Amino acid sequence: MVASLAIAQRDFKGFFGTPMGWIAAFIIFLIAGLLFYIVTGNLLARGQAVDPVAEILGSLVGFLNYINIFIVPAFTMRVMSDELNQGTYRLQATAPISTWDIIFGKFFGIMFYFSVIGVLMLVYPAYVFLFSEPDVAVLFAGWLGMMLNIGAIVAIGLFISSLTKNTVISYLGPVFFIIALLFSAFISGAPEWYTKSVNLLELGTEFTRGIIKTSSLAIYVAIIGMFLFLSRLVLESKRWRV
Repeated sequence: MVASLAIAQRDFKGFFGTPMGWIAAFIIFLIAGLLFYIVTGNLLARGQAVDPVAEILGSLVGFLNYINIFIVPAFTMRVMSDELNQGTYRLQATAPISTWDIIFGKFFGIMFYFSVIGVLMLVYPAYVFLFSEPDVAVLFAGWLGMMLNIGAIVAIGLFISSLTKNTVISYLGPVFFIIALLFSAFISGAPEWYTKSVNLLELGTEFTRGIIKTSSLAIYVAIIGMFLFLSRLVLESKRWRV
């Protein structure tokens, strides 16, 4: 676990030491700021009370779940495919650490970055606390749903990026894979358990309503665990060829 945290810390610092980390943060906050302005403006124009749980949080998280499909793979590409391409993975593979240490380190490094972004984004609902008394439990549920959604995308991105050194494929692969999953949920005749499991956006929407179902949590954990395990299998096979 110590090795995982060391790798996570290195990647986390690397994100803020490169333009990519700051550009991604700028895009997220720009979109969130515009949505916050539009939604609150519409609410006030209709003479309704500003409620970050019912309107603002749902709009922010719902739209950001779409945006993260295109932003998160850029980070998984950097920590996985770029290292395979540049040969940095050789150093990690020959070090006295397990493949799980490498996988968890890269996973948590990305999650730490987006956790910081997520915490800073709480400034929007915090601002609305000046005018209303929102349900803090629902606010937490929405934030948790967004982080779980990001975790699922990170796990999928790490797996696909571990398959190739090509940075273009490692970025576009997770994007198209997740979009294909979303569309597959609307296939006629697909079993209900499948449509509920692969529609990550719908799972995230439930959390913004304050609904934390055990089944939804289990699905997120299963997706993250499965793709991290697949990533470990791929890296383990590469390790023996180093």
